[in-house]
Amino acid sequence: MTLNSHQRKYLESLANALQPTVRIGKGGIGENMLLAVREAFNKKELIKVKILDTSAATPQEVADFCVEKAGATLVRTIGRVVILYKPFEENPVIILP
Repeated sequence: MTLNSHQRKYLESLANALQPTVRIGKGGIGENMLLAVREAFNKKELIKVKILDTSAATPQEVADFCVEKAGATLVRTIGRVVILYKPFEENPVIILP
């Protein structure tokens, strides 16, 4: 899914109030992280992933992994925080402009 600039800004404004849903530490990128991201997307359409200082993974690596494996759309990376969006297949909660 590709987002235009208006949709991206809208999702960024919604994510502003969110706390990080998934935290990535020493374990880095792997099955456990993928499981946590998929579980978060079962509950929410928009999530924040925080990469802790102890992790060797870069935000771009995490974003690419989540886009490829979890089917998410990258909204934005801000420092060590990645904002991801994946709409519910049935009855999406967030209606994009």
